[in-house]
Amino acid sequence: MTTPFQQGLGSWTQYRSMFDLSESDEVDLHFGPRDRSVSYDKVMRDLINLVEDKLRDAQQRGRPYVMFIHGSSTSRRGRRTARSQVRGFMRSKAATPLIERKHCIQHNTVFLAKLRPMPDATVAAVLLSEPANSSPRRDQ
Repeated sequence: MTTPFQQGLGSWTQYRSMFDLSESDEVDLHFGPRDRSVSYDKVMRDLINLVEDKLRDAQQRGRPYVMFIHGSSTSRRGRRTARSQVRGFMRSKAATPLIERKHCIQHNTVFLAKLRPMPDATVAAVLLSEPANSSPRRDQ
């Protein structure tokens, strides 16, 4: 199976300096012991929502990268982990407006997401308010 992402090698900590990441650019998904009163399915859904929220927030703040620290997988093939959920979201259609896949790095223990720049709201507003083939009237 091919991946649209670059493959990362070496220590994941190298990305901190390589991409000038701030503390707010890192999302550590090691939350400690799980609350057993919450279903595993809900925990995994919440994790996907967290990933998307963090990407949107960083994009709105103009940050170029977000690094998700998910750890290496210790589960059997086909089992859901934080790592599989992060990677799955990054391959999903929902991630398309947020990331530039060819510039993302998939590492064994982290995922470095390259964010798309936030669209210029003023340009978008102008484009949406004018019909595509309209031209300014000369008599005004």
